Amino acid sequence: MTLADLLNTLESADMLRIIKGGEEMFVGYLALFAPEVGHTNCKLYEQYKFDKVVKFRAVPEITHRKWKELNLMSPLRPDETPDFKFQEL
Repeated sequence: MTLADLLNTLESADMLRIIKGGEEMFVGYLALFAPEVGHTNCKLYEQYKFDKVVKFRAVPEITHRKWKELNLMSPLRPDETPDFKFQEL
């Protein structure tokens, strides 16, 4: 399965973390990475869309009130959430 094939199965609000050779290539929302989903122009997508996916792991987005003490992901901030247009809803 290629990266493009995998991204076609995900939703635009899903967070991605793409790692290649031990280096993080992209961390963020799918809508900011794939042009078909977010109508953006991401050069990384064009560069890696035909690469083979070696490992995939789904991580649910859950926020706990003691997220710091439990070393969990911080709650989403407005600058981290994707922007939606009324026409897209």
